[in-house]
Amino acid sequence: MALFSPVRKIDVLGLLTIAAYGSWFYGFGVLAGDISRDLGVGLGSLGVVFGLTTLAGGCGAIGVGRLLDRRGPDVILRVIGPFGALLYIALPFVQSALLFCSLHVVCGGLISASAFYSFTQPIAMRVRPDEPMRAVTRLTIWGALASPIAIPLTEAARRTLTWRGAMRVSGIVLVCAFVMSAWALRGHIRTPRRSQAGLRDVIRSITTSAFLRSYAASGFFASMSVAALLVFQVPVMKWAGLSATAAASFAGARGLLQLIGRLPLLFFVTRFGAWRVQQMCKFAVILGAVALWLAGSTIFASVYVVIVGASAGALSALDGMVGHEVLPAENFATTIALLGFVATLGSALGPILAGCVVQLLSLSAVPIFVAATAIGAVACQSVAYRLKPVAP
Repeated sequence: MALFSPVRKIDVLGLLTIAAYGSWFYGFGVLAGDISRDLGVGLGSLGVVFGLTTLAGGCGAIGVGRLLDRRGPDVILRVIGPFGALLYIALPFVQSALLFCSLHVVCGGLISASAFYSFTQPIAMRVRPDEPMRAVTRLTIWGALASPIAIPLTEAARRTLTWRGAMRVSGIVLVCAFVMSAWALRGHIRTPRRSQAGLRDVIRSITTSAFLRSYAASGFFASMSVAALLVFQVPVMKWAGLSATAAASFAGARGLLQLIGRLPLLFFVTRFGAWRVQQMCKFAVILGAVALWLAGSTIFASVYVVIVGASAGALSALDGMVGHEVLPAENFATTIALLGFVATLGSALGPILAGCVVQLLSLSAVPIFVAATAIGAVACQSVAYRLKPVAP
């Protein structure tokens, strides 16, 4: 009898997801103030570092996805991911601000590529090929716990161990998660190299397919919309009339309500199909933008929390589900990583363009920007639907 059943393997991947997202991604905001004061780096500069780390993870995910398609997850879980985690543990020892920022981009990119959803979702679907939707739902329910677990624990570690100690603890936890995942999945999911097309061929298959171009554009606009929404939600609520405390509380509740978007997801996907549910979630972001614009009222602020919390929480899981429905099984991890990179570009550009809108107009224009980009996402996905292949 196997030590790890398929369900337990997905649970282990879920723990890896929590540890990875809880390291630099969620921990960055908690530690940024102390890092800024200690190393003499402005918060604006650290924001650039965060964006570059996100982009590095998107680029790295393409290579990791290629490796996953060709050789399986073993090398990634045993070498690439742990190396990134060990580098993250060593990072607090660095005293040079420039070296710290440069190494943060490298180690954060390695961690993202080796343990974020672009890597763990394809594995989860291969662990349970008979029920891939259920596998992704279970994995992302674990992932929804990353923020409520990691943020308070990182803050507690920062208070007791300083920001340097907090980073080391987070890195040690991540190393342990990689070791456990490598053990649980050892020798699992290997794909013959000779059956795989070259990376250029995979890229060409996306750029020459009207369906994939439209679907990638939808992901780009959706990521741009959601990223701008999450960055500016508190300032817009304060502009609308809420107090700083109330705005922060509603924003925190939105994060917790991501779980609500994932718990019933399997039911809705089974009933309506992953594609239609994804389309509805993207449309819900438009409604969320309207509610945010009216969030000076606690009623509309609550509506915003429920709509955006549930829809944004579901979108990350639906990416893998829809991909399973419409993408070819061969080179699946590479293709979904490439599409994810396009979405990452949207996530990086969204807050920048929304910030420009604020500078040119005012905070009141942010919900309009969010709604416009979400409309673009819905429109592109509607075009993609008409071009969607009948079978993956």
